[in-house]
Amino acid sequence: MRLSKTIYIIETVQSDTPSGMDEFDRPIYEDIPTKTPFLAEVEPYSSKMAEQRYGVMVEVSNRVFCLPNDKIRIKSIIEYNGLDFEVTEFTAYDNH
Repeated sequence: MRLSKTIYIIETVQSDTPSGMDEFDRPIYEDIPTKTPFLAEVEPYSSKMAEQRYGVMVEVSNRVFCLPNDKIRIKSIIEYNGLDFEVTEFTAYDNH
């Protein structure tokens, strides 16, 4: 499998240091988006093809092939070509 594109999983983590104090003098911690890169192959896809091939009814514009990655889950946000996409379905295979 040729994995020629770098795409990113976007997760939010809470900052370690407070960014300020609230009205009760409690520290306020902000959520910071982090991008985790991974290599994948991206191809255009359609909802009709997903229904016929996999039997799932989802709105889809692309499909991604990559090595197994525990961070990819339903509703994960993936960035590709400067655009954010939500994972609507995934199928785990032994090798991709």
